[in-house]
Amino acid sequence: MSETVQAGRDGEVVETHGTSIEEAVSAALTQLGITRDQAEVEVLSAGSRAVTGERMSAGEARVRVQRIDDHTAKARGLAEELLTRMEIPCRVSVRRGPARDGDGPRPVILDISGDDLGLLIGWRGETLRALQTTLNLMMGEEDEFGRRVILDVERYRARREDQVRELALRLAQRVKRSGERYTLDPMHAYERRVIHLTLADDEGVRTESSGREPARRVVIHPTGPAQGGPEPRFGRPRPRGSSDRPF
Repeated sequence: MSETVQAGRDGEVVETHGTSIEEAVSAALTQLGITRDQAEVEVLSAGSRAVTGERMSAGEARVRVQRIDDHTAKARGLAEELLTRMEIPCRVSVRRGPARDGDGPRPVILDISGDDLGLLIGWRGETLRALQTTLNLMMGEEDEFGRRVILDVERYRARREDQVRELALRLAQRVKRSGERYTLDPMHAYERRVIHLTLADDEGVRTESSGREPARRVVIHPTGPAQGGPEPRFGRPRPRGSSDRPF
């Protein structure tokens, strides 16, 4: 497998590929001469199974790996200490999230993995958000690049964002078909942001947030007349009223 080495803000960055994410990460760690606990991993492509007759590269995974910086190491150390005091056996690994504004600082994401971690998530992620707030308070002032620390448990947050994104696309189609605005139930700030970003390039709708916390919600407006067409098929009947519960 081939490697690409480049200079990053925090040091050497290696990109590798392999038949699996684990193989690609292992190759990068060997190249950098570090262990997994010292590394920050960004999955560029999860890969897929190669089809018979195709080149192996069609199904390869690709990752970008670098040594974690002092800010990230401090965040992970505090998270591990917090979880140890809570007597929750788990593992904390590091990955880098996308920039919030395209070219802004990329947040540090601490992935917590282990068995029976539902307690860390809580109802609709309330406990997880409380832990994240606590950790950022323990970190004190943000680092010079303005990065915040995001906690995720068994990729719960990532899955939730996918669900909100799918909901936004479905409701946008409904709004364009009916020509009527749609108001969602109150959502957390990061969920509202997912909806705004998902529909930002859809010229058929516009979104806005209304209300005050904790009842702040997203409203999806049509930008033109009703397009008509058949009622979209949803996995469950629409609840009474103008709102929709995403979960």
